[in-house]
Amino acid sequence: MIDAVVFKNPQGDIQGFRVKGHANYSEAGSDIVCSAVSAIIFTALGGMDELAGFKSFQQKDGYISCFIPDNLTCDQQKIAQIILKTMDIGLRQIEADYDKYIRVRYEEV
Repeated sequence: MIDAVVFKNPQGDIQGFRVKGHANYSEAGSDIVCSAVSAIIFTALGGMDELAGFKSFQQKDGYISCFIPDNLTCDQQKIAQIILKTMDIGLRQIEADYDKYIRVRYEEV
């Protein structure tokens, strides 16, 4: 199962996320749940790089995490929040249809 944790501050802003595990929906290379989650996560990371102007993530097999740096401008923060909230929507939509393979949780930071 994929375990996705979205870290939010008390104001509801997303400060980062961690995604780990494998869906095991089907064989590696043809697992549509893993592919969908990967596409959403890497699109969000690409958006933060190209639109918000920063890279801040760690990756290894079956694991990726990202936390928003403290030194972002107000504009970078706004862009990052739009991207991260869109990512969150995408993950929840996948979970709605494939809840045996992905779980989205929230933790306050």
